[in-house]
Amino acid sequence: MSGFLYTYLIPLVPSYHLITGAFFSTAEVSLLFASWSFGGAMGTPLTLFLAGHVKCWMMIGTALVVFFFNCIMFMAGSSFPILFLSRCIGGVGSTFLLSGSIAMLDSLFPPSERGNRFVIVYFCGGFGLTMGPLIGGSLSSDGAFIPCLLGSLVLAGLFGLVMVYLRENDAEFTKMEPLTPHLKDPQTTLSLASLLLVSSTVAFSEVILPLHLNVAFATTASALGGLMMIAAIAYIFVANVAALVSEKINRNLLVGAGLACNGVAFLALFSPESLAVEVVPVMMLGCSASVVYTGCFLRLVDSVGQGDARSPALQQLSFAAHNVGAFLGPAVLGASVHMFGLEAAAYTYGTLAIVAGVAIGWYARKTASLDDESSISASALVDFQLLFTL
Repeated sequence: MSGFLYTYLIPLVPSYHLITGAFFSTAEVSLLFASWSFGGAMGTPLTLFLAGHVKCWMMIGTALVVFFFNCIMFMAGSSFPILFLSRCIGGVGSTFLLSGSIAMLDSLFPPSERGNRFVIVYFCGGFGLTMGPLIGGSLSSDGAFIPCLLGSLVLAGLFGLVMVYLRENDAEFTKMEPLTPHLKDPQTTLSLASLLLVSSTVAFSEVILPLHLNVAFATTASALGGLMMIAAIAYIFVANVAALVSEKINRNLLVGAGLACNGVAFLALFSPESLAVEVVPVMMLGCSASVVYTGCFLRLVDSVGQGDARSPALQQLSFAAHNVGAFLGPAVLGASVHMFGLEAAAYTYGTLAIVAGVAIGWYARKTASLDDESSISASALVDFQLLFTL
């Protein structure tokens, strides 16, 4: 449900008709889409504050209540401030849900079983993100009303199940270690910067691609939802392939090459002359983002040691970097499209992504070599890789 609530809005972007009677400018639509990630970034300090004071089931239950109010507010709202606030609230709920779920799995299961549990949970999260645009596009004839109504009903049922099955669980949401030592590590900082950049590029494309396809091909909402689902499937598939070859390829090469290819894919979005050919750059976008995330997580695991790869503080830093990037991408889009036009903004952004990718890859190559990299265990990689299947 968390994944669905984030992505079902994508096919509704081109029409600017998110709620009956509410029409918005490009900048407002971009900020509306970015507001979820803004809320997610704001949820990180709240999570750090609550650590050590609440149980895991309370975090999960609170997230479901927050999601419910997000649906009700978005369904009933008609002004930009109300809709923006509702999406921000939903983003806070997503951070609570991820943090509480990870902490509960970490405390309840031994390392031998923990990886499998993470796989199941994050597959469900990725499935929600994948199906969100398709379902949203199919049910969007009346704006966001129907998806929000169905979402609120499902969330009410899930909250009841949490109260019945998880309330007696004693798993504590324990206090985290300090963040400062992680931030002082150059490899961790490099990985977080790469996460921020690629998340910004992907989120930027999630808003600009619907606008472009609507202008170029008059794409229907359902076709757009299917196209975005293809990108998500490509991401998940390549994530597993990249994990398999990661021991034979320099981590820095994964990060730098992935970022550069991400920018190339972004530029290629505006080249095809038919919707069918547009599938190729969309798949490239998903694949390149997956490669970057794999390299970043390998670097993060290397920086703290495989035994501490599930560090809650490091996970929160990863969430924060991802959410800040996913906010900045659409926010920059709103300002740049208004100032320079759609294609000029897109080409400029793609070029900057390529330059930044090459620069980060060069810097990483100078600071570490393949000989310095330890082989990584499958369980440590699975926990971090699937942490961002989202």
